[in-house]
Amino acid sequence: MPVTRIDRKPPPARKMSADAAQGYAWIDAVPWPCIVFDQHDGSALAYNTAFRDEFPQFEAAPADSGLSRERFDGAFEQTSGQGGKPIYYAAQTRRWYRIENGQPPTGAPAEALFITNISECIDLLRRHQAQHEQLLSTSRMMSVGEMATTLAHELNQPLAAAVNYLAGCEQLAGAAPEGSHLLQGIRLARRQAERAAQIIGSIREFVRSREPYRQNLDARALVHGVIELLRLEAEQFQVAIVNELPGDLPPIFADRVMIEQVLLNLIKNAIEAMRETPPARRSIRVTARLDYDGMVEIRVLDQGCGLGAADMQRLFTPLYTTKPDGLGIGLAICRSIVEYHEGRLFAEPNPEGRGGCAMAFTVPRGNAA
Repeated sequence: MPVTRIDRKPPPARKMSADAAQGYAWIDAVPWPCIVFDQHDGSALAYNTAFRDEFPQFEAAPADSGLSRERFDGAFEQTSGQGGKPIYYAAQTRRWYRIENGQPPTGAPAEALFITNISECIDLLRRHQAQHEQLLSTSRMMSVGEMATTLAHELNQPLAAAVNYLAGCEQLAGAAPEGSHLLQGIRLARRQAERAAQIIGSIREFVRSREPYRQNLDARALVHGVIELLRLEAEQFQVAIVNELPGDLPPIFADRVMIEQVLLNLIKNAIEAMRETPPARRSIRVTARLDYDGMVEIRVLDQGCGLGAADMQRLFTPLYTTKPDGLGIGLAICRSIVEYHEGRLFAEPNPEGRGGCAMAFTVPRGNAA
C-alpha cells in the first residue's frame, strides 16, 4: 500500500529532508486509514492509500492549501460510544469511525491518526437494541394481555348484573312522578355501567384480535365526551377540567373506545393525584398539538403531587403503582393501546413549573374531510 505525500509548499524553516520523508514509509504497512499531521502548523505530512480510498473528499482540496488538521476535524461530529469512549460520525460519507492517535516512530514533532470504520458495528448494535426493545414490548404485551383477559372475564358478569338491576330500578322509579331525581341518578348509573361493559368488551376484543378498529375522529369531541363522563366525579373532588384543544386541530385516526379509555384513565389519575392540593388549585388542562413527526399529541396536565424520577421510569411497568390501593395495570394497558396505534405514552413534570405532572400520548393524524 504505497504512501501518498501531500504536494504542498512547507514552511522553509521546517523543510522535510529526504531522511524525514523516508521515515513516513512505515504507514505503507498500516491496513487501515492513517494520516500524519505536523504538530506545529497542523498540516498533513503523509497518508496511506487506505486513507485516500476512505476519504476521497479530501483529494478535492486545492493543491496550494493542502489538508490541515482543522479541516480534517471539521469533517467529523464527536459523540460518546459504548463505555464512554468517543466515536466520530462523518456526515459526508455517513459512516462512523473510531480515531486513535499516536506518536510516529521517527520521533519528529508530528501526530499520527489511526482511523477505524465501525459503521457495521454501529448498525449491528442498533439492530440488536431494536430487537431487544421489540422483545421487551412483546413480553409486556403478553403480560398485559393475560391480565386484561382475566379482568375482563371476572368483571363482565357483575357488570351485566348491575346493568340488569339498574334497568329494573329504572322501570320502578319511572312509575312514580315524584321520583324524577332518583330516576335521573339511576339512568346516569346505568349509563356508566353500560360504558364500563363496553370498555371491557373492547379490551377483550383488543387482546383477541390484536387489531383496533380505527377511523377518523374529532379529538375535541372525543375529549369533551370523556370530560362529561367524569364531570360528577370531578365535582365531587372539586376539580375543574378544562378542554383546551385548539379549534384547528386535525382529526385523529384511532379506535374511539380505546383512546377514550386511555384519556379516561389519565384524567382519573390526575383527579386522584390532587387530593392533597388546595381546592383553589385543583385544575386539569387537556391540550393538544401536532408534534415534529406529524402525530397528534394529547396532554393531560394536573397540579397534583407530581412524580419522582424513579416513578417516571417505572410508571408504565405492569403491576407497578404509586397508589396504596392500585393494581398497577391501568397505565400498562394504556401504553399497550397507544403503542398499537403506533404512538407513545410518556410522563414528565408539569412544564408550567407549579408542581404536578403532564401525561401525554400521541396518535396518528387522520385525513381531513
